[in-house]
Amino acid sequence: MAADPLLRFRPEFPILEKTTYLISNSLGAMPRGAATALSEYAETWATRGVRAWAEGWWDMSVTVGDEIAPLVGAGAGTVAMLPNVTIAAAVLLSSLEYRPPRNRIVMLDGEFPTIRYLCETLGPRLGAKVIVVPSPGGDGLSADESRVCDVIDGRTALVAISHVLFKSAFVLDVAAIAGKCRREGALLALDAYQSVGTIPVSVGALGADFLVGGV
Repeated sequence: MAADPLLRFRPEFPILEKTTYLISNSLGAMPRGAATALSEYAETWATRGVRAWAEGWWDMSVTVGDEIAPLVGAGAGTVAMLPNVTIAAAVLLSSLEYRPPRNRIVMLDGEFPTIRYLCETLGPRLGAKVIVVPSPGGDGLSADESRVCDVIDGRTALVAISHVLFKSAFVLDVAAIAGKCRREGALLALDAYQSVGTIPVSVGALGADFLVGGV
């Protein structure tokens, strides 16, 4: 059996020399090159100060996004970097209008707590009504895609769901939900934090209008 070609990168992560690291979904193992990059960033800040913004910092969010874009099947200039998924979700929520009758946000009861908390607190302040679709077992470990589709209608502004549920690794069949969103004129935001880098992800093939993720 041929060796996994990705194994050549293993020495680049010091923690893997003494640890079986299984929590990359919370904080990725740091590559050796990160220390050098951070040092260069600090040196630029120390020596160039505010001029660094015009000398590359302004563009860094998009240039780094272009490096990540192939991982999610996105085009150049369509991916931007933000501090974390919760902030990205907040930016997305606050960029939309929730005018009745199209003022509903549909989500699952198995969403990551910070995302659900954000939607249930910021959403109503923006005029949205949040509809939480319960999981079949009521435990957030799975999802019934047909049940999600049933609640998407002309009142739905945004469907904000995870590609893979964080509690159980349950993979949603996004295609049916995306199709219902298109028919009803709703937007689909997909949280791919648990799927990017683990299973193939293509924002276009999945039919999502927005995709957020992390490492």
